Amino acid sequence: METKHSQHLEEVIAVLPSGRRFCQHAGHNLENCRSVTSSADGVGSCGDKIQVDLRVRGGLLEEVKCTPEGCLYTVACASAMSMLATGCSIEQALKLQPEDVARKLGELPEDHLHCARLAINTLGDAIAEYYRKTLAIDRAKIGGRSPGAGKE
Repeated sequence: METKHSQHLEEVIAVLPSGRRFCQHAGHNLENCRSVTSSADGVGSCGDKIQVDLRVRGGLLEEVKCTPEGCLYTVACASAMSMLATGCSIEQALKLQPEDVARKLGELPEDHLHCARLAINTLGDAIAEYYRKTLAIDRAKIGGRSPGAGKE
């Protein structure tokens, strides 16, 4: 499937020696989810951006898709984060670290570790948004009151 990021993925192959193995799967998660449960936008210190969309079912990140805008390392890190997080429980996903993304890529220059941080932080923001939405739904179900509210 051809995506708007396909040309970037070919360039990642040239940048990362391990890129050929990585890019075989990269095009499958650089898009929006079909049915989004929550999403978040992150902006890195360099100005690069990543949008992360989640579909959560039964406490698992059933689908994690991303739309990166920026350098080749941001594209690669966003895709690696998505591959790592897909299928994880929320708790497992929250334990992911930028170093996990770097390992998934096979290597990441130290001066681009901020791209991995951007991907992981945006994933955390999307999970936080999921919890906010879930809490709002739960409160609506009990009439806008917190559990135990009004008890003495």
